[in-house]
Amino acid sequence: MADYLDNFVKNLKLYEMKISKKLVFRVLFMSILGLFIYSCDGEDGVDGRDGVDGVDGQDGADGADGEDGMDFMPEATMFENKSALEPLVAIQPQFSFVKAYSLISSTDFLDNGFQFVGATDGAGFLPDGDGFMYIVNAEDDYAVARIRMDANLTPTEGDWLLNSGVADFARQCSGTMWESAIHGGATDLFLSASESFNYDVKGIDPYIGTPTPTADFGLDALGEFNWENAVPLPQGAYSGSTVIVGGDDDSSGSEGQITLYYSENGDADLDGGKIYVLRLLQVSDGAGGVMDVAAATTYNESNLDFGVTYDFEFVEIVDGAAMTKDEMEDACVAVNATAFMRVEDVDYQKGSDANARNIYVAVTGRGPGRGTYNDWGTAYKLEFDEASPLSGKLTQIISGNTDTNNMDGNLAELQSPDNICVTENFIYLQEDPNSFDRGHAAYIYQTDLNGNNARVVMEMIVRADLDPTGSTGFSGEYGALIDISDKVGVEDTFLLNLQPHYWESDDFKNVDGHDMETNAAAIAAGAREDDQGGQIVILKGLPR
Repeated sequence: MADYLDNFVKNLKLYEMKISKKLVFRVLFMSILGLFIYSCDGEDGVDGRDGVDGVDGQDGADGADGEDGMDFMPEATMFENKSALEPLVAIQPQFSFVKAYSLISSTDFLDNGFQFVGATDGAGFLPDGDGFMYIVNAEDDYAVARIRMDANLTPTEGDWLLNSGVADFARQCSGTMWESAIHGGATDLFLSASESFNYDVKGIDPYIGTPTPTADFGLDALGEFNWENAVPLPQGAYSGSTVIVGGDDDSSGSEGQITLYYSENGDADLDGGKIYVLRLLQVSDGAGGVMDVAAATTYNESNLDFGVTYDFEFVEIVDGAAMTKDEMEDACVAVNATAFMRVEDVDYQKGSDANARNIYVAVTGRGPGRGTYNDWGTAYKLEFDEASPLSGKLTQIISGNTDTNNMDGNLAELQSPDNICVTENFIYLQEDPNSFDRGHAAYIYQTDLNGNNARVVMEMIVRADLDPTGSTGFSGEYGALIDISDKVGVEDTFLLNLQPHYWESDDFKNVDGHDMETNAAAIAAGAREDDQGGQIVILKGLPR
């Protein structure tokens, strides 16, 4: 036990010695470290002499100016104003999701000096290399322009495919692009409708390299009418046939006709077809019902009740292609063609070949107090029979005659419907209140395909500062409204032509390459050198 205790004490002392050594080492280490960090003040040394100040260095020479960079240009987009003039339309609140952008106005000049003028009416839109081209009628300049655009629809240059120097000059009203991929044949062709002075449909090559603006473009086989439009149906609507539906904007003689050019000689025969005009097979019995027509009797719109469907046929005008316009009037009377008070525009439903057999027609009317059967204007739906375009059913689906004529209309605000655009799901009916109005500027209405649920999409802006007289009158109308969605790859995109008739200037005269005032005979016949401005706008978000 004693040995155990001795050993224990020795070990304990050894342990204490080790601990002490470690402590001493640690203290010594920390002390040395402290000397480096916190040294003691040394004795004051002798002050050293002040050093000599350094000499200031010379300023460096200015560097050479860098080269001017290009002015910053934001990336172009499709949906922006291309023109310096704001769009001359006011979108209504219920269509606030639709946006309008000005594409070109008559105060704009393109890079090649082209100036766009005139009452902009019918039009067609085609791809053109990496961009597009727009063929558009300048109605009161008796001319047709071609405007080229880049991929963002920015106009780059323009020229005139037809001018007023042509021998068979005429007001070029509505027009339709015959597209070979849709309508048949091997080439595209712009069909421009001649309404007055001369009375044919002109077929103009949109791709011509060097325009021949005074050439004879007349398609004589379609006959002479007061043409407002000539609309070819898609080739699949009647396979192997050519079908063109037209509007005759006439209020005298036989009055207005719904016309048909029909050839069974292929889907692009513009020479060998026959001419037909619409004739009702049924009319109103006066009590809301339907009865068969009497033989050798001419009927008009007063014999139709709103919303009631009637059978019709197209009757041939034998040798019609050889007739003058006056002879055509007499021939229509002789076959008891049904009379409409100024047939304006025509369009068909899009979406399928079957849909394309649904034809829509705008009839402008004559105005109140004129003693006619259609004061404020109407629109009709024609359902062509599947087997043949020579028969079908007709229904008046829109009428402004709520308190005049038959007093059974459905749209009390309507005044002089002029142009019409039909998509797969909607009708867009456009006004022209220049001859008569109901106290508002030109509207565009949207309805369903049966004329129901009419809503105002937009109103034309009347700018007194653009009118040389400062007038605020309701002078202005719309031209073509074209769905370009599929071609530009953006859903619900349209181009719309505007005719602000109040916008006049001598600066807008003589720009198509011919001065009409040099043609004394034409001036004596009522022609004129036009001084109207125009505008084209892009619409984004318009439902189709």
